Amino acid sequence: MTDGRQRQVAVRPATWADWAWLVRRGLDPELVGRQYHWAEAPLQLLIAPLRGLPRPGGPRAVIEVGGRRAGWIGRNPLSGNLEYFLAPWARGGVGRRAIAEFLRSGRRADPPRRFFVSRRNERSRAALLGAFADLGWVDGVDFEVEAGRAGWWISVGPGPADP
Repeated sequence: MTDGRQRQVAVRPATWADWAWLVRRGLDPELVGRQYHWAEAPLQLLIAPLRGLPRPGGPRAVIEVGGRRAGWIGRNPLSGNLEYFLAPWARGGVGRRAIAEFLRSGRRADPPRRFFVSRRNERSRAALLGAFADLGWVDGVDFEVEAGRAGWWISVGPGPADP
């Protein structure tokens, strides 16, 4: 798949070879205040290493742009919620396309999950809702948005059954 700038975008399962990169990226101070609240920063010392471990419990994938690791999407190891992040250089249509691909094919037989999007991250909310539109999903049927004080809880139904 390619985004609006014709960059190659791939969503592939995370492997052991991604582990060190996922830990470094998960501990990046840039994510504090954007991806998660500053009070949650100490939890990243646990979450970042767990994010890349091959284990049962939910899908996880690396987002590549032009053959280079650019982000991650999958189940948070502690909360079970779905989460994603992208490097700043990869933004500009990539998130929306990667989310749609992950939800279409990366969640085989995965139970219903939720995304949480901070009020400070309108870009992520727009990417999620755009991905749902690309999939032809309908609010209230395929997903539900619940506004909270700190942001939005966006619930998505189960992943497609294994073929």
